[in-house]
Amino acid sequence: MLVLPMNTALFYGIVLALANIVLSLVSYFLGFQTDKIALEPWLALIQIPLCVAVLWIGIRAAREEAKDKSITYGRGVKTGFLISLYSALMTIVYTVIHMTYINPAYADYKVDAMRQKWMAAGLHDAQMAAAEKVMRFMLSPVPLAIYILIVGVVFGVVVSLILAAFLKRKPAAGGPAILTPPPPAQAV
Repeated sequence: MLVLPMNTALFYGIVLALANIVLSLVSYFLGFQTDKIALEPWLALIQIPLCVAVLWIGIRAAREEAKDKSITYGRGVKTGFLISLYSALMTIVYTVIHMTYINPAYADYKVDAMRQKWMAAGLHDAQMAAAEKVMRFMLSPVPLAIYILIVGVVFGVVVSLILAAFLKRKPAAGGPAILTPPPPAQAV
């Protein structure tokens, strides 16, 4: 059996994307994307720590795979950035599939929930119609993909900036990272 090596950042990007996909499916089947859509923002309370945990484990794995078990701050941030980027790209693909085939009425549920908030805030029909038009546009595939990419990567980089500070480790003195040239050969 042929086993191909996988980049650590790609592996943890897949893990984070799969976690987001599972969370999306669970929220759909529990009704948080349909009749209980007003409660959907509370899912961030699960998604945020999940993302932080995967980034922590991924950056630490990148550190542990180094020969001297070290990682610079910059390499830690880069690893977190790549995990976030890969995850966001895969999540975009899934989200388009989810909103096209699994829950094509998502925008309708979201608009209905927001319409109740708009009426409670005292918006007029013309204002609600304009807000609905903007909301439906933002929930279409291209703007939603851009939003997922920007938010996913920016959040991942901010978290990585913090986590890399805790996970950085200098190479051990005299370890493989410090190479000294051999002394010159003496002529006899």
